[in-house]
Amino acid sequence: MFTPLIIFLAVIANVKGLINTTVEVSELDPKGKDHVLPMEVHKKIYSYTKYARAFKNMTFEQTVDFMNDLYAWQAPSDIQKNFPYTLWGYDYERRPVWIHEVGRQDWRSIQEQGRMDILEKYFVKCLIHVVQSLAAADKPGDEIRTGVFIWDLEGFSMRQIGHFPTVASLAGWAVRYGDVPLDLVGRVFIINSNFATKLAADIARPLLGRVLEKVEIYGTNRNSWLPRILKTVPLEVLPPWYGGNTDATPVAVYG
Repeated sequence: MFTPLIIFLAVIANVKGLINTTVEVSELDPKGKDHVLPMEVHKKIYSYTKYARAFKNMTFEQTVDFMNDLYAWQAPSDIQKNFPYTLWGYDYERRPVWIHEVGRQDWRSIQEQGRMDILEKYFVKCLIHVVQSLAAADKPGDEIRTGVFIWDLEGFSMRQIGHFPTVASLAGWAVRYGDVPLDLVGRVFIINSNFATKLAADIARPLLGRVLEKVEIYGTNRNSWLPRILKTVPLEVLPPWYGGNTDATPVAVYG
């Protein structure tokens, strides 16, 4: 899911400006043409990327080639296993509902292995899946432009944001791609947040007000966040472990 970049923005706002980011999207160098996306999906992707910092120098044709190659690319199995994200259905406004258990994922270990470039490409590919879910909800004369995202921060710790090389890598991502989520995100619910999460968000809020206007941050008390989520997300779309229907199942699991 491309939108974890929002939480990266919050986490790294205190070091924004320390990163010399010269990497172009093309340097991700996706290879292979085994899969081709429908042209309507390409047009929708381009509507988000054509003015975005990381993609603005790419023509529509170049974007089509890049996204087709990226769509064909498969991340290593351990990356997919340890960094999954899931489409659970659609909310009352036909917006896709994505859930990402961010707190359980060990970004630092990937940094220490020297594989953040692979993880970056994996999450850029999220953009394709998110836009596909938006396009699937479109109707003639009624386009869906934003999604709903639930990020579970249970397990998120200072081990991640206290490691400068990891923070620096995420800062580079934020600088390159941070303007894309502004147009993709309708609402973000961050649940099971802890001190580390709230500290990062508080630091970022003055700098990233436009993004954070769309973000609601809650702690571990389900009674505080479940009623808010249920105003947006139907019970049948919410996983049972979050209070949804016991027979709720995901539409698609990536990873």
